[in-house]
Amino acid sequence: HHFEDEDAMSTHTPTGSLLAIHSVVVLEEYRRKGVATAMLQNYLELIQDYNDKMTTAGGNGDDEYVPIQSVVLLAKSHLLSFYVDCGFRVNRPSPIVHGQEQWYELEKIMAIPSSVDGDTSSVTADTITKNIPANAEGWYCKTETFKKTFPFVKPHLEAHKSWVHDLRRQGVCITSGYRVDADGKPGGGGLMFLAAGSYVEALEVVLQDPLVANDCVDWELNGWIGQVGDVQMR
Repeated sequence: HHFEDEDAMSTHTPTGSLLAIHSVVVLEEYRRKGVATAMLQNYLELIQDYNDKMTTAGGNGDDEYVPIQSVVLLAKSHLLSFYVDCGFRVNRPSPIVHGQEQWYELEKIMAIPSSVDGDTSSVTADTITKNIPANAEGWYCKTETFKKTFPFVKPHLEAHKSWVHDLRRQGVCITSGYRVDADGKPGGGGLMFLAAGSYVEALEVVLQDPLVANDCVDWELNGWIGQVGDVQMR
């Protein structure tokens, strides 16, 4: 979901499926203590609870009920890693100009339960994991090595795994793992394959990676063209 001007962020539609966050603010004396993360995650959980309860109850008889499909916001570059760690993805640099610094559009896709004969299961806009690129897509490969100590990297590595899982649930053809030596011991670095329509599109995805956003790795992105055989996800 893209925003072309400031009016898109100021117009309120009560039955809209997008929920826009304008600010996440913490008093200075409470910053860098996990307060903003806890506050934002709690808010996202409340939104998910709303989707769950309203869908289960059939909208409580409200014909205008529309589930929240995505939570969206604008942020500056120095806050991208914070929002990525909280489950948001960076969609693109925003064309909206406010001040001197570049703004970026971020989005968190919410699960929308579907109730069938009393059985409620959570789905997103695309619950089918793609295993091959679409016709207009090609393969891209990101290789990386850690540049920070493991205690620093570990929480961002867990965020990376969740991020990849979320992308797969959203229909992105992507897989991630790590290289090992002859004894099966890790240390060779990470390897991630993804399908994208162009190098720029693949780069936009990679820049959302919590490991990249938090400067945990030295990395390189290349296109991959199969000469003999091909790659398929599972």
